[in-house]
Amino acid sequence: MEVDLYLRVREKEGRLYSDEVVSCLPLIPDGHPLASEWHVRSASAARLTRYLSRRPGPLSLLDLGCGNGWLSNMLNRAGHCVIGLDQNHYELKQAARVFSSNSNLFFLEANIFSAPFVPKSFDVILLVSVIQYFRDLPVLLKELSQYLKPHGEIHIMDSPLYTDAERANAVQRSREYYSVLGFPEMEKYYFHHRFSELKVFEPATLYLPQPLTLRLKHLLGRVDSPFPWIVIRKENVR
Repeated sequence: MEVDLYLRVREKEGRLYSDEVVSCLPLIPDGHPLASEWHVRSASAARLTRYLSRRPGPLSLLDLGCGNGWLSNMLNRAGHCVIGLDQNHYELKQAARVFSSNSNLFFLEANIFSAPFVPKSFDVILLVSVIQYFRDLPVLLKELSQYLKPHGEIHIMDSPLYTDAERANAVQRSREYYSVLGFPEMEKYYFHHRFSELKVFEPATLYLPQPLTLRLKHLLGRVDSPFPWIVIRKENVR
């Protein structure tokens, strides 16, 4: 993807934040235009943090597509050693600046397909709100698997996955969204992945949103993620 185009889109969407806001994420004032989105991401991050806390630690984590580094920071504060990787130089520099006092937290600007990691570096690799920016998801997963330690895991979160029947409508919605936003060229960098692409990797579903449950939670003033949480284990990537 063209990084400058991506940054222009994020700016138009209101997703480039001040250092003060980034330092507090995922907490954000209720009056913020994207407050509902951050309530969703906070719920996902809390679920992930609880899951990782049950594994012997501290863990070595790679946060691929870390952006402004809020999740890398959150997991680092939970006791893990975290590398946040991105090609988005603007937010990556912000992450390094805002979270500079953290130990065992590092930010790296690199393409994952030419990253300077040695094999078996990480216990867990996180793909949080990022798979839609990779054209070929199976190729990405196979590339990442070499960097996992034995029994390592890849976690896919906060990104849509479609059935084969849903995909065409999703593509059309994205086309219309980016056209209205004023960036129709962004369509060719946003990809709509299907559950069927993951079958060969024997994925484990740790969270699957149920529309009725989400509606009930909303009525009770609670917010949860509308996206599935999928885990791919190293031994299943061949």
